[in-house]
Amino acid sequence: MNGSWKRAGRFGAALALVLAGALACGDNATSTPEQPASAGTGTTTAAPPSPPAGVVEFQQAEPGSGKGITIGFTQLSLASGFPQDVQKGVEEQAKRAGAELITCDSKMDAAKALDCANLFKTRGAQGLITFQADTNAAPRICAAGPAVPVLAVDISQKPCETSFVGAANAYAGQLIGYELGKHFKEKFDCKYDAFVSLEALQVGEVNEQRMGGIRQGFASVCGEVRNLRKLDAGGAGGDVAQKLMTDTLTALPGQHHIILVGINEDGILGALAAARAQNRTNDLYLGVQNFNPKNCVIYQHPNWIGSVAYFPERYGEILVPNLIKAIKGEKLPAQLLVPHLVINKANAKQNYPDYAC
Repeated sequence: MNGSWKRAGRFGAALALVLAGALACGDNATSTPEQPASAGTGTTTAAPPSPPAGVVEFQQAEPGSGKGITIGFTQLSLASGFPQDVQKGVEEQAKRAGAELITCDSKMDAAKALDCANLFKTRGAQGLITFQADTNAAPRICAAGPAVPVLAVDISQKPCETSFVGAANAYAGQLIGYELGKHFKEKFDCKYDAFVSLEALQVGEVNEQRMGGIRQGFASVCGEVRNLRKLDAGGAGGDVAQKLMTDTLTALPGQHHIILVGINEDGILGALAAARAQNRTNDLYLGVQNFNPKNCVIYQHPNWIGSVAYFPERYGEILVPNLIKAIKGEKLPAQLLVPHLVINKANAKQNYPDYAC
């Protein structure tokens, strides 16, 4: 399955998972907890998860390859960090290719996305990048726009979608789950007290892939997940996550090895606030989705195992070169998926030069 939001329902659910999270710095605790009291159910030795079919490498646009080409880009919402990063990358690659780029912000509104499609038809766009939230409106939006190649970003845009560009959700989950499993096998013989999963149930398939992938990756090293606590934090709900985590920690007194995973970093920030209020920051071990180099509260945590990067700032390196190929008649795969990577203290600066946590 691809990373589309087709079961996400309303627009807010789609936005919830693309938000990178609030900006914050702090939380410098460094003490080490005691060994966990509860035992694991057995361990296995597993190889790291392999990328699925459709994962591609980032590739800069060939200079001049887009000369004479006009690209229309429907944005999800430029009020949010993730789309802003995507926008920057697309602009850079279009400029590098020499293509004209027309951007139209749908502002999470299907009617505005329809206006964008009409604009691109009027302006003679030869290819479209479409990042809009309502898959049910996609047929109308497709019909309104020009009959040209369309790359859908993170949200399926059938029937006119040429290729889907976005996250390999299950794989992204497996990557961080595997790293958590490795850490707990090496440090604690796979012993831990609880496994808390901050989820966004309203996005359905994406949540199942991403969070189920985390459990699969962990289980490949440490066996089936025990004492699982699924908390529906609603995707971008930092306040909701804080309340849920407050209740969860209260129900886990005296337990110092609690694995905490999240569908994005906003929920983790809320959970950390709950832990600080109970003086239990060091009880948590963090594995996170959707790395944002400015979320220092997470990265300065002593038990941050890693965060999976989705590289929104590099989406343009997939979108622009491949759209130009499609405009010139080259057949593209049905999916062009992001090459996810686990970011940790050892490699953060290498992959994000502006990382300063």
